[in-house]
Amino acid sequence: MFGKTQKPSESKTTADADGEDVAGDMALDTLAGFLRSMAEFALEHDAMDLATFRTTAEAWAKHVTIATPAPGAGAEDSKTHKGRREWEGLRRFVREYCQLSAKRVVEVSTDLRQVIWVFIRNISQAFAEDVEVHGKVRFQLGRLESLVEANATAELKREVLGTVSMLKELLEERSQRQNKQMQSLGAQVRTLGHELESARKESETDPLTRISNRKAFDEYLARSVEVHKAFSNSMSMLIVDIDHFKTVNDSYGHVTGDDVLCQVADALVKVFLRKNDFVSRLGGDEFAIILRDTGEGDARVLAERVLGRIRALRVPAPNEQIVEVTVSIGLATMAEADDEKTWFAQADRGLYAAKAEGRDRVAIKPSSL
Repeated sequence: MFGKTQKPSESKTTADADGEDVAGDMALDTLAGFLRSMAEFALEHDAMDLATFRTTAEAWAKHVTIATPAPGAGAEDSKTHKGRREWEGLRRFVREYCQLSAKRVVEVSTDLRQVIWVFIRNISQAFAEDVEVHGKVRFQLGRLESLVEANATAELKREVLGTVSMLKELLEERSQRQNKQMQSLGAQVRTLGHELESARKESETDPLTRISNRKAFDEYLARSVEVHKAFSNSMSMLIVDIDHFKTVNDSYGHVTGDDVLCQVADALVKVFLRKNDFVSRLGGDEFAIILRDTGEGDARVLAERVLGRIRALRVPAPNEQIVEVTVSIGLATMAEADDEKTWFAQADRGLYAAKAEGRDRVAIKPSSL
């Protein structure tokens, strides 16, 4: 009678709050489950490392459920936003995945569309031929039907045997025809595969010098950095720039300038003969070489060999003139902390140092730069 009685409104408020907490936890668990499912069934493609994506997705799932630091957050950010969830970063992560997946689907569908047209053409031909076979069968069955109605037993027997023989021949002809069609289709698919591969290689080849272009270089550079992170093997980069190339164009014309570019590219290919030696033209009069499993000392020896081979070039020019060519080379060996940008920047600084020291030489980036 004298005890404190809880008001109905207070009881209802507490229940509502508990219900909202449960609903919120269920929503977070559902979102985390969605992230894990997205990682489990992720599409694999060149622009996204699948293992890294799955690790990142799991980190976001934990961030959502138990408010661990968001992927990519620094120590200061983790302290500042402790207990808070980075919804904007999560939305960006999901959106980027969806964009990459959509792009991959478009690429695959484009490649397969050509194959599908080959199938469509051959299937159309097969159906056209089957119409003729179907007509023959219907004609023979019509004769059998008329004989049954006429009760001509002897003739019916002969027609049945004749029909069976005819069907065997038709089926054999159809089987042989389909085998030929499948062989033809297989040859066309193989040809299409070769054409697709040739188109891919063509898109990664410099049209003038016929060595790899900047697109291929960027892809090989990224893969090389990943290999270095995984195995810590030595890697070196050379950036080669033709000295006074503008003067060559201005004095002898662009045709001679193109000849110089082609002969320099050919000289580089002849120096770097290993399968893993990657030679490319970055653009203009600049080339780049990535050397896997190669330390600074060996890379410098190879760079000096390039200098000697280029000095020996004698490029014909108009009016029986001869163009002598030299190059400047920047060298950089990948360090543990390097990524694609920093490694390339170091080699580029070495190139500027070589030019500053008088050209026709190889230089490693100065420590002061």
